[in-house]
Amino acid sequence: MTEYKILAADIGGTNARFAEVRISGLSRISMSEPVVFPTWSEDIDSFNRLLEHYAESLPAGSAALQEFDALAIAIAGAVNGQRGTLPNIAWDIDLTVSQPVRRAFLLNDFSAQAHAYLEKDVFERLRLVRPGPGPGPGSIAIVGAGTGLGHAALKRYKGERVVIGSEAGHTSFSFHSKREREIESKMLARKGQAWLTGDDVVSGSGAALIHESLTGISLSPAQALAAGQKASETCKYYARFYARACRNYCLSMFPVEALVISGGIAAKNPHLVESDAFFDEFNDARSYRHLLERIPIYLNQDELLGIKGAAIHAWQELIH
Repeated sequence: MTEYKILAADIGGTNARFAEVRISGLSRISMSEPVVFPTWSEDIDSFNRLLEHYAESLPAGSAALQEFDALAIAIAGAVNGQRGTLPNIAWDIDLTVSQPVRRAFLLNDFSAQAHAYLEKDVFERLRLVRPGPGPGPGSIAIVGAGTGLGHAALKRYKGERVVIGSEAGHTSFSFHSKREREIESKMLARKGQAWLTGDDVVSGSGAALIHESLTGISLSPAQALAAGQKASETCKYYARFYARACRNYCLSMFPVEALVISGGIAAKNPHLVESDAFFDEFNDARSYRHLLERIPIYLNQDELLGIKGAAIHAWQELIH
């Protein structure tokens, strides 16, 4: 079977990660040590400059861009063909004018995450948060918070898995109780907006704003969600809001045989998604409660999985 050499990247609102991936099948994938650097800096003001920065950062002996069979770019934003919009970065991507490799593919970062779950035995490397039989066969739902809030799914179709992308993180987020609406009011005032999205709430910046709304104290997201603070109101409300986003997406994709929680926030703070606050909110689906209680929940703590998923997408395109 032909082996392809793919330069794959996962470009988030905080960091860009590049790696060389060699792939000849879903059970034959190898990946180099990634090159990681901040996406947002004064030196990087365009996609072309990002690629130049990658080329300047390469270890000795690395392949040049033109030596790859394909370039696969996963971005934290909406993708339309070969054009991508990055809401948390000041520049966009257009591969029709920036294509240093003969074949280049652009996809949403959570579509890349979903492709990664096509790899053989990948679930054995995930952390099982809650077991369950799963009301399958059905979808695998993937939700993850980091700089923003991502969603994607793998749906069964004619015996195979098909990736379904989503921009559900940019839909409006609902607040329920009086206390929650007080949090919402303070967050709206702080952001100067008329309504909040899941991206505003279930994200790093959202965690910091939730903490400020509850305490009046400004902290970084890492400080606000630190494990030592897991009994705090901030952690409890953030876990509840995260679970609400997961529940809503699982209901949208139902039947769901597994939920995978990804993204840097849960990877670094697993206590958020292993808490009673998370489980209580996730299961609270009225007459569908008994169905959500059956869904097994996994946590992905491999922040490089999106790179591998982007490469799998490019490989699929190359062989068809």
